[in-house]
Amino acid sequence: MVRDYLSLRVVILGASVLAIAYAGLLAYPCEAASSDYAAPQVAPASALPQLSSMAQIAAILNETAPGQSTDPPVALYQVDSWDNATQGRASAAPLKIVQTDLAKCSDTSKCPPYLGVFHNPINSTQFATYLSYSADLKSWYTLGQIHSPAAQPDIRILSDDSVIYAEEYNPSGRPYIRVHYYGNPPGTGVTGLQALINNPATTPTSALTFPGTPFAKADGTPEFGRISYSGSISSSELEITHHYFHLGQRDLQADGTLTNFESWSSSSDDTINDLVSSAGGNGKIGDREIFKAGPGVYEVVEAQVNPTSGNDFGSWRLFLIDRTKSVIQKLSPVLKGGAQSLGNPTVSFVTLPNGAPALVFTCFIFGTNNGMTPPGGYLFVYPFQ
Repeated sequence: MVRDYLSLRVVILGASVLAIAYAGLLAYPCEAASSDYAAPQVAPASALPQLSSMAQIAAILNETAPGQSTDPPVALYQVDSWDNATQGRASAAPLKIVQTDLAKCSDTSKCPPYLGVFHNPINSTQFATYLSYSADLKSWYTLGQIHSPAAQPDIRILSDDSVIYAEEYNPSGRPYIRVHYYGNPPGTGVTGLQALINNPATTPTSALTFPGTPFAKADGTPEFGRISYSGSISSSELEITHHYFHLGQRDLQADGTLTNFESWSSSSDDTINDLVSSAGGNGKIGDREIFKAGPGVYEVVEAQVNPTSGNDFGSWRLFLIDRTKSVIQKLSPVLKGGAQSLGNPTVSFVTLPNGAPALVFTCFIFGTNNGMTPPGGYLFVYPFQ
C-alpha cells in the first residue's frame, strides 16, 4: 500500500543547528560509513589520480583537460529520447544518469545498463517526468512517464535494488518537493528497480509530498546527498538538497533530511548561499549536484550572474565548490558554438561499455546567450585513463 502524505512532521532548523551539521561535514568528510554518498556520486578509486584537486575537476568540467587518444571524451548536443509509444523524440533535459547492476539479457529495455530521468512539457505550464534507458549513453529510449505534473527528477538505486526518486511536484502552481520509494515486495521476486523499469508509472511503495518552506513561494530541484539505508526505508536517513524561492524574490539553497521516510527537516544552506553570492552568483541560486572524490566532497551549482531580472535566462552560470575547504570557482565549459548560459548540472560516475571508468556531466543549454550552440540537453562523457 502506498503512503502519501501532504502533512507530515516537519522541523525547521535554526542557524545553530545548521552550523553544527556543516562543522561535521567540513571536519570529517569520510566519517560515519552508515551515512555516505552512494553510486553514482562516488568516484572510483582508479579515477582518483585525475580527481585529486579542484583544478583537475574544474578542467574536466570545463572540457579543457586532456583526454585519451584511444578513448576520447564525447560531447552530445540536443540529447533526446525516442518514445516507441508515440513514435517521436522528446528532449531529454535535464538528464540524470544512474548505472544498474542488472545482468545482460536479450531485451535491453528489460535489463538496461544505464537509466536516466528527465522532464518534458505536457502543456504550456506543466511538465511530466520520464524514465529512459541506454545501452551506450549516446542513444536514449523512453520507457514511460513516471509522474505528472512534475519536473526536475533525481534518482538513486539502493544497495538492494530498491529505488528512491525525487521531483519538483507542481499540482497547482506552487511547486513542492516529493519523494517516492520503490521497495522490494516480499515473495514477488521482483525488485523495486525491475518494477520501475517494467512500468515507470507503477505505484510507489511509499510517497511523500513535503510541506513548503515557510515564507517561500516554491521549493524545487531536489537532489539526493548522503544516504543511510540497510534494507528498510523505515529505518533510513536521506539527505536531500533543494532550493526555495525566498519571499518570492530569490531562489536560495537548503539542506533537508528525511528520517525513516516519515520526518522531514530542512534549513537554509547559508554556507553555500554565501559562497555563491561572493563569487558573483548574485541572482537566483538553483539546481546543484554533490559528488565525492576520495576524501573531497564537491558540488556543481547553477546561479544567475548579474541578471536583469529573475527571468533572465541568459545569465545562468555554473560554479564548482569544494565543500571540504569552502572554496568556489566559476566554471566556463568550452562548448562548440560558445554557449555561456547553462543550468541543471548533474555529475555521475559510471563504467563505460568497454569497461573504462568515466565521469558523465549533463546540463541544460539555454536558448539565450548560447551563441551558435544548439539549445537543449547536453551530455559530456570523460573516460579516465
